[in-house]
Amino acid sequence: MHMINTALILLIITQVKGIYSDSDVVDCNADLSDEELSQAIKLQTLDKYFFLIIPIIAFILTLIIMLSFIIYPKTWKMPGDIIFFISFCEALLCIHWLSTSIYFMINEISPLSDELFCQLNSVVSIFAGTGDVTYNLIFCLYVRITLKEQFVARKKLPLILHSIALFTMISVTLIAKLFNYNGLSLFGTCSLKYNPGFNFAGLVLVFINTFMSVYTMLYIKKAVPENQRYLNLIGKVTRYYSQYITAQFFIQLTQAISYILVGLNCTKFQKGWLLIFITIENSAKLCTPFVLSILRLRDPTIKRQILLIWKQFSSKSSIGISLLPEEQNLVVIAKTLLLDKVNTIVYSIQQIFQQDDYTENNSKVNYLFQKKYKINNQINESQQPLELDAKITQEEINEESQFIIPPEQDLDIELRLMASTIIIYAPKVFLKLRKKDCKVNNYSDSFNPIANQEQINSFTGPDGGKGGAFFFFTFDNKLLIKTISEQELLVIKKNLGSYFFHLSRNESLISPIYGIFKFVLLNGQESQIFIVMRNALQIPSSNVIRTYDLKGSEYQRKVLKQYDLKKDLTKTTLKDIDFKEQEGKLFIPENIKDLLKDNLIKDSKFFSELNLMDYSLLIIKMNWSTFSQNNLQMDINNQYQISKLFNSQLSCIPSIKEKGVYYHIAIIDYLQEWNAEKKIEQVTKKAINVKIDLDTSAQNPSEYAKRFIEKVVNTII
Repeated sequence: MHMINTALILLIITQVKGIYSDSDVVDCNADLSDEELSQAIKLQTLDKYFFLIIPIIAFILTLIIMLSFIIYPKTWKMPGDIIFFISFCEALLCIHWLSTSIYFMINEISPLSDELFCQLNSVVSIFAGTGDVTYNLIFCLYVRITLKEQFVARKKLPLILHSIALFTMISVTLIAKLFNYNGLSLFGTCSLKYNPGFNFAGLVLVFINTFMSVYTMLYIKKAVPENQRYLNLIGKVTRYYSQYITAQFFIQLTQAISYILVGLNCTKFQKGWLLIFITIENSAKLCTPFVLSILRLRDPTIKRQILLIWKQFSSKSSIGISLLPEEQNLVVIAKTLLLDKVNTIVYSIQQIFQQDDYTENNSKVNYLFQKKYKINNQINESQQPLELDAKITQEEINEESQFIIPPEQDLDIELRLMASTIIIYAPKVFLKLRKKDCKVNNYSDSFNPIANQEQINSFTGPDGGKGGAFFFFTFDNKLLIKTISEQELLVIKKNLGSYFFHLSRNESLISPIYGIFKFVLLNGQESQIFIVMRNALQIPSSNVIRTYDLKGSEYQRKVLKQYDLKKDLTKTTLKDIDFKEQEGKLFIPENIKDLLKDNLIKDSKFFSELNLMDYSLLIIKMNWSTFSQNNLQMDINNQYQISKLFNSQLSCIPSIKEKGVYYHIAIIDYLQEWNAEKKIEQVTKKAINVKIDLDTSAQNPSEYAKRFIEKVVNTII
């Protein structure tokens, strides 16, 4: 076998020596003029025909892919737009290579670097080549973001990535032109100009692209669980992306090796037969649009689009994209992973909250939970009754416990769970806070994973406003899950003692936190901190009339336009100026005004003492008349009956102006400290608007509390 391989290598070398000669090798140590360079560098025979044939086929393939996205614009979203621009850049490169071959065949000599043809061709090559490399890197980055950061909303991600790509493409092209870096290259094409010595810049770029391809390929394998359900569901798609990125890796690796050998040959070896690596380098470049376009046609979404175009062409009639069965793609993989993570979190929270009842449960998971990890199982309600003012220690604040979800095959349940660990922060402290509101909340029932399946399966992803937080609302509208940052976790832990006593001793409007947890996947690829809070709605969102988020600021605190008044505003969060124009104030009974005002003032002063700001007063106008029609046992005129559903009578107050309407009230988003970031935000906005006294949302805590009391509390009540 070794003898056969040796014979083949010798045969190839013999054939190569017949095509390439030592006289064709350019001396990279010499400073050649444009005329000398044009004479010394020539497009090799094989390269000439490769550049003539392959770009035509590759151009047709890229055109087909671009056409599929143009005809079906609904697929024009990531990663479809990334693939479109990769194909567009590769189509330009095909034109560049084809024109290079035609020029050489006509003139039988390479163009001069400062010749118009070479200048234009090099601009196209640099612009399209930079775009191709940049968008391939962006594709790798997108795969990672999509599979990992699923609990964060990134609405501006497409704009950011495309802006980076366009800026890079234009900048590199302009720099090359301004500094005279464009012209005839060592590989016989007009691109980045030949310069004496070894070209390290191009090599570094190739290695960066190669590294990203390898990293992404390995990440896909780690991010997707290796169990039969996932292999059956999305194995084909995962294999496609792995094959695509693997092919990209080998193309980049071939270019890197060829690049090194070509550079060493022209600076040291000066061997004619090593010129074959110029052909290999050029062939690898051609493989980018040719081979990768063929692989892209196997992308489930693109394949589906091409099939639709073919059916439409053959039947000569319009065919809707919805008529073909939905194919699996990267978006579907990401959504499946997200839903399974949500399932796991909901199930874990239920199991943790079930321990609050101190009931015996012999399920396999609970046994592991209680015996191995000892979470709160030493407390017994009958032995140690909890009081609202029960003392908490620093040890309880710093305490952490764990709940483990073992690998899927070890569980005797049918839910789609992922092997993971849930870290529970300050479990005993939050147990006491849950006990405070246990008469209005059945925590484990709210997180029943079976009852929540409709909410889980209809979940589309995080949409938590400008902060991009992930929200999940339980099926009974009682509780919610919200993701928080590491910084917000530190804020809670630092102030947990004060927070506990304030909620225990006051009829606070602060939306209470009932637990802090950290979800960590077994493969270590993802971790996410989240909290469980009371949901201000408490009844279905279909009964919402208006929602207001009030901070006391008037700068950029208006949502409604004149024509918006005709739209359905039940799902729009309105702001301070909108409340002033639409409501004016809260129309509530006189006997509750002072109590509401006093407690809101206490809450705002409490936040000021903790150096917290940027909190909001959430006011939701709810139509309880509609709700009572579907719940006959509910008497909307019986305020006591309604108040029993809430942890405070101030959380749900009837309107004296509109019958059957109640105001649901809570303070939310209160984990923001007055830090350097907020100070910069305040100064920046004032500078942009050239107004030193601009009433921005960001203010130091004492000023924020003062404004909140004056412009929210004293104004609306």
